[in-house]
Amino acid sequence: DSKEVKIYGLYDPEDYGLNIEMWINSDGDQIKNLFSNLSKINLSKDAKEILNISILTNAYYPKKNITENEFLEIKSNWLIKNSDLDLIEEYIVKNQVFDSHSELTKFLVDQHLSEANLKKSCEIFSKNRSPITDDYLSKFNIYCLIETKKNEEAQLLFDLKKELGFKDSYFENKISYLFGYSDDVGKNISEKTILDFHLAHKTNPDFIFEPKETTDKIIWKYLTSFNLLSSSLEI
Repeated sequence: DSKEVKIYGLYDPEDYGLNIEMWINSDGDQIKNLFSNLSKINLSKDAKEILNISILTNAYYPKKNITENEFLEIKSNWLIKNSDLDLIEEYIVKNQVFDSHSELTKFLVDQHLSEANLKKSCEIFSKNRSPITDDYLSKFNIYCLIETKKNEEAQLLFDLKKELGFKDSYFENKISYLFGYSDDVGKNISEKTILDFHLAHKTNPDFIFEPKETTDKIIWKYLTSFNLLSSSLEI
């Protein structure tokens, strides 16, 4: 079928003869076993498309031997495994699952940032219509607001997080500098997350980092994308 189809925000089930309640009577143990096996093999393009349709069309999670969170995790893991960033973004935005699928959203923004595409990372937050409670995504959102010159909104969200007990001295130091409240920004570099790493790069004009074999792959990718590797040997 050459026409574009949509369902559950992505496809139209009627075009594929599918029922959006197709999983509701399924045994969760069988589903978990199925996807555990699928994660170990390379599927063809057609097989992946069929699986995308079958898993992303479902608006109701199975009731037997599986929780809603477990079923959501299966969906997230599948999307992450295939790394189709456009599909991930469409799924997150259409279904407004930024916070409930936080690991999937983190994967999306981190991948864009690692490719030196901060604009793409930040655009995703402008499409969110619900509060974000996840600390990492909240930090990323605050930084993006500063990056897009929306300091008042960023300050409001930051103050609210602080009132709710948020503590992160590394992030606060970098953000204080970006807000223009402090000239004393530490030169320490955290590799805990790619956002932490990026903030060190962003706040230090003389940024230098020598990666090691143990450095996370996504940091290596970031260094390559931002032309921060010092020699062809490191590349």
